[in-house]
Formats: sequence, C-alpha cells, structure tokens
Amino acid sequence: MNYKIEAIEYYLPSIEIDNDYLHECCGIDKQFMAEKVGILKRHIAEPNEYTSDLAVKSAELLFEKHNFDRSKIGLILLCTQNPDYRLPTTACLIQNRLGLEKSCIAFDVNLGCSGFAYSLEIAGNFIRSGKVDYALIIMADEYSKIIDYNDKNTAPIFGDAGSSILLSKCEDSYGVIASNFGSDGSGWDKLIAYNTSIKKDADKSSFVFMDGLEIFKFAVRVIPSSITNLLQSQNIEISNIKHVIFHQANTYIIKELQKKLKLNDSQLIIDMANYGNTIQSTIPIALKNLLNKSNLEKGDLLIFSGYGVGLSWGNILYKYI
Repeated sequence: MNYKIEAIEYYLPSIEIDNDYLHECCGIDKQFMAEKVGILKRHIAEPNEYTSDLAVKSAELLFEKHNFDRSKIGLILLCTQNPDYRLPTTACLIQNRLGLEKSCIAFDVNLGCSGFAYSLEIAGNFIRSGKVDYALIIMADEYSKIIDYNDKNTAPIFGDAGSSILLSKCEDSYGVIASNFGSDGSGWDKLIAYNTSIKKDADKSSFVFMDGLEIFKFAVRVIPSSITNLLQSQNIEISNIKHVIFHQANTYIIKELQKKLKLNDSQLIIDMANYGNTIQSTIPIALKNLLNKSNLEKGDLLIFSGYGVGLSWGNILYKYI
C-alpha cells in the first residue's frame, strides 16, 4: 500500500501588498524585486485572522470543491511555525472547528519551507501502515505578524497562505515513491525570530531576521546533491523528470538550482509572482496551479523540493496517478 495526493486547495487572505507600497514603505527597488526576486505582490492576513483561520478556510474549500466526506479523515497534521497558541496544539483547534471525528489523530509539526516534504512523509506513513485511510495535511503560517515592514530584507519576500492537501491510498508503484531529508543546525540563526517563545534575548528584536546570502549559499550547496542522490537511489535520470517544484523562495535561487541540475525550462516551475514566499504553502500552491493548467499523465515523475529555516531540507519523488 502506498499513498498519493488526492486533492489540493489553498486560501489567500484578502489584503494585498504590492511592490509600489513597499517601495514607499521601506524603499525596495521595484525593478529588482520583479525581475530578480520574481515577486509582484503578496497576501497578508487581517489583524484578527490567525493561523487556524487560514487552515480552516483552505480545508473547507477542499471539502466543498471535491465533495469529500470529512468524517473519513483519520489524521490531521498542521505544519506551522506560528501556531495560535504555544499550547494547545493548533491542530486540535482545527479538528474541532472542522467538525472532524473525535477518533481523528491531530498534531502540529514545527517546520518552515521544508515542511511540505516532511509532512507528506509523516502523514503518508500512517496510511502506509494501515492506521488511517485518509490524512489531511495543512500548511499554514502568518509571517506577516512577525515581519517588520520597514525591513527591506524580509518585508518584500513573505506572504501568508493556507493550503490543504488530502492524502489517500494508492498502488505501490505510484504516489510518493522515494524521499530524502536532512538538517544542518549550525545555520540555526540564519533565519530566525528571536523572543517568540520561551528563550528571551534582550538585545534582539522579535521580528523575523533573515541572512539572505547564507540561505542562498545553503540552498545551492545542498539541494542539487540531495536531489541527485535521490534519483540515483531509484536509477532515474533527471531528464526523466516531468517537473521539479522547488520551494518558491525567489526566482534567483530557483534559477541557480536549475543550472546546477541542468534542468530545461519546461521542467521548471516558477509560481510566486502573486503570492511571494508563502513558506510551507509554496509547493502546494504551485502544484495546484500546475494541475489546473497542465495535463499530467499517469506515470509522470515529479520532484518536490523544500529547503530553509533550521536549516533543513526534504525532497519527494512522486509518480503521478
């Protein structure tokens, strides 16, 4: 027994911030942001809209659009770094708000831009083991509430979103067929929000800090070799991959990864212009949009590759069904 992605939907908050606004706010170079970074606008949550709200709205869209009986959900996994509360786990709030069965397993995973890959593997193993038939993984985060909008290094990059992904059983040779993961905690301080939990650093801000150059160097150092290793483990050539969906951090990083892996343009998916970096949701959003406009065929091979805060990374090899 294996597992596949049955359905995806995503929710974007209604507030939009474009590059004109940020040019006035923090002096960003609009041309650089559009051409090199690849972002034109981003969505941010209302002041009274929180992570659980983004999660619930994306899940309700999934249930409605796919006419899915929510009572079949056996597990709900929320991947976020900004839960509503330190405790209880926000997944339990979501289970209650969605009206899921009380037998439903519910827990949070604290991961950022690699979180989609990790969440797929964690939830998928519950399906592989036969413990559940359907799992709902939700990616939701609100960096907007920990961003300084006078900081030109972070304000233009991140957007808020919620995405829900329904997983179900499938044939052994389809769906998620291989994966690999890694972490390098020596880079823990390259993307961080101090003073947002138990440990307090009196000389630090509680806003997100990002060392963009170090994150770039980390991604182009680690991701090409980890994807190569994943493909070698399955005796698959990169030319046989239909599409690679990297975490949509920015266009510059993705183009460098393309060069390192020798991907052609048709294999590459870039889809962040209207959303920005939505953390865990970038790959689900890009995948949903790809499914909407592309005729993927059974057996097409895809790679989902996430990398970032931690530092951590994860790659999924997926055979479309």
